[in-house]
Amino acid sequence: MKRTIHRAALTTAITALAATGLGGATAAQAADTFKWNVPVVWTPPHNVRTEQEEFRKRVLERSGGRLDLSLHQYGELGLVESDVLSLVRGGEFPVVELDHSKTSGDEPLFTMFNLPGLVFSMKEAMIVAEAIKPLRTKALAERNAVELGMVFYNPPQGIFSKEPVNTIDDLKGLSIRVYSGVLLRSFELLGARPQLIPWGDAPAALLQGVVDGAITSPSSGIKVGFGDTTKYMTVMPLANRVSWLVNKDAWDSLPADLQQILTEETKSAGDRIQAGWDAEEVGVAQLVADAGMTFVPPTEEFQAAVTKLLRPVWDEWAASTQYGPEALELALKALGRN
Repeated sequence: MKRTIHRAALTTAITALAATGLGGATAAQAADTFKWNVPVVWTPPHNVRTEQEEFRKRVLERSGGRLDLSLHQYGELGLVESDVLSLVRGGEFPVVELDHSKTSGDEPLFTMFNLPGLVFSMKEAMIVAEAIKPLRTKALAERNAVELGMVFYNPPQGIFSKEPVNTIDDLKGLSIRVYSGVLLRSFELLGARPQLIPWGDAPAALLQGVVDGAITSPSSGIKVGFGDTTKYMTVMPLANRVSWLVNKDAWDSLPADLQQILTEETKSAGDRIQAGWDAEEVGVAQLVADAGMTFVPPTEEFQAAVTKLLRPVWDEWAASTQYGPEALELALKALGRN
């Protein structure tokens, strides 16, 4: 069942933003000036947000102040990430950042990269993204949205735990923080006790013993102190995709020169962010060691077991969206697994 947008929180946020000149379109647009609020996933000092703030400054400078983007993490605006497609479709926020793992309640197609065992690297995630691009474009068009160039992929996600995870049996009974409905279902099938906990609450949940483990990208977990309460980290065979969307009407309202600036700068920023994730994927073992933790390399047996046991999740996912069967067929063909 589709999730509904949290209208009360949204109304409050929009009213407050309107009073400060933020939010969506403003009266200043009549003078060819656009001041837009952009809900984003990460908070400072995460490296992604740092790069995005530099991007914001470049856009402001290149546009001579005519395109002013103010970045705020979803929670700061009283919003939740799962509402992002509704936000951009309605135009309340002309530009938004989409974490593809969080859209199962609206359009599950975008969560495909979060299916454990489907992709084993960011390179494979990129192959899948290209294969299903026509379906993704159609799904966005139905929501009056188009994708901007700030696109990047998260590496295989890290399982932070107090005891090493070498086999599926090591997951049984493990209380673990997850961040998406797909992962909730997946870890249930693997015998764990997953809890859906927002990113902002995850460090406290580990520290207070609400959960004994957590899954996120390795660098993100280390930066917020997961290593203070866990000793080990292994990686799951899954990835994620993040992209910026713009409301089609808002995009069409921009003069051609501002469209060009936004196109060029989002692509440039996305490439730099991706370079950082690429380096993390290659150096994950050293990253974990530098944090005083022990990296547990996932064995081929572990990855094969995850893929086999979680194939029912793929089928459930495919049945949840009109695009599912075709998307899965296209992805497996592109990966050479059909």
